[in-house]
Amino acid sequence: MRKRSQVEEQKSIIVPHDPLNEGIIITAAITGDSKTRDRLLARFQVDHFIDEENRAIWNGLLEIKRRALVFGVDTLREVVGDRVNYEILDVLFQAELPVNVAYHEEKLLWDRQRVTAARGPLSSLLGALQDTTEAPERVLALARGIVEALEAGASSRQLIYTPEAIVAETMNEIRRRMRGEAIYPFGIDGLDKFENGEQRMVPGTAPGGITIVTGLSGSAKSTLCANIALAQMDLKRKTLYGAWEIQAPMTLETMACIHLGWNRHDLLDPNGALRRDAPLTPERLRIFEEACHAIAQYVTFVRNPFRRSRGVTAQTRTANNLDIVQQIISDSGCNLAIFDLWARCLSSRKPEDEEEALFRQQAMADETRTHCILAHQQRGKDLEARADKRPSREGIKGSGAYVEVADNMIGAHRPAQWKSIVDDRVELFVLKQRFGKWPLGIEMDWDPDSGRITGGRSIDYDQFGEISTGMGGALESFAGRFNKGNGKRGSNGRRA
Repeated sequence: MRKRSQVEEQKSIIVPHDPLNEGIIITAAITGDSKTRDRLLARFQVDHFIDEENRAIWNGLLEIKRRALVFGVDTLREVVGDRVNYEILDVLFQAELPVNVAYHEEKLLWDRQRVTAARGPLSSLLGALQDTTEAPERVLALARGIVEALEAGASSRQLIYTPEAIVAETMNEIRRRMRGEAIYPFGIDGLDKFENGEQRMVPGTAPGGITIVTGLSGSAKSTLCANIALAQMDLKRKTLYGAWEIQAPMTLETMACIHLGWNRHDLLDPNGALRRDAPLTPERLRIFEEACHAIAQYVTFVRNPFRRSRGVTAQTRTANNLDIVQQIISDSGCNLAIFDLWARCLSSRKPEDEEEALFRQQAMADETRTHCILAHQQRGKDLEARADKRPSREGIKGSGAYVEVADNMIGAHRPAQWKSIVDDRVELFVLKQRFGKWPLGIEMDWDPDSGRITGGRSIDYDQFGEISTGMGGALESFAGRFNKGNGKRGSNGRRA
């Protein structure tokens, strides 16, 4: 056992920094044009700032950009709350654009590198030097680490949380919850909440998360995505829509019909509309066009950008395609990105390549602070051979990484696709929630003419059993599966 006299207690190393650099970068971001602001917000993160008030201001600016809010002093005050003196914000917004901003950008980076080196490898090296029993190899490694830290710039060392940074980020998340920002609804009546008002989807379409919507062709998964995008419009949230299966014009047409409650067949078959006494008059077309314009203000559509390149491997093409996806997300400034079908960006469907691409998509969502909804198929032949036609986690087509990356997994099922019954309902099954209850079943009212999905109510869901209605039974069934087996989680009550 080492005696305290052999190893002196390690003291904190205080490295002075120039707060002027932080102030100039913040002033440039506030008073500069949108291009300057976007560049600075893309280059610097909260961890680059050492002063607590400056960190709070920068976090507020990043939040305004992420949420696509109107930039201004009042918005920044609303976002940062009481963590910043309002007089400081007034002064910053009235200041002139600083000169030689690039010089202070480099100085700010150098300050961050010095502080990182002092708190990390230098502090550890001093402690190791004071310890006579420390292995020489570790002392030499720590000494080399100091040089690496000072040379690193935006290296992997900046991925390591400082104690102050992790506490600040944690408290910021808690404050957001207290402001009512912890839940991000899908916006579909009956999907977000149980009948008693309890939250069903937790935290929903949270920034940085992934939702997998899965089902067979014709199961209404694409229609569900369209309904979600419309609901986000009502919530004043922007959506990027990669309609790569049905194509953008037809998707917008479907969304406008859902929005207006119109029969989609009137537009698909104008002569039939005439026979049904619902002709496409100039007035109806005007109303329809106005609805399309209203939707396009909040939903940005993107063409399928993926093309084959000669002389390039499939794996490289997939990486290039994902670069395109990330650029599109960043350029759109969206809160939510829907990709239907996401697998269209894959040039290689080998399980290992598909897994790597999914993990890249997950990191992309986190980096851009965008919630991504990936529409994906179930294995058709397997499902058709089963008596139970409902979607399952095990039935998802391709790599098991779809289940791993998903924060939410929702299976869409249209019973009339398999039975001779009235086609007036769609069933949604929550097959995974990283932070909430699952498995769960919801029966939705479905209008096959317009495509509108509304009026959800709970139904029991046992992936390997039968379905029966009633919310009480659903919760009781879930609790029973969750607690069965001497208090252990049952196979259907597991979490991931």
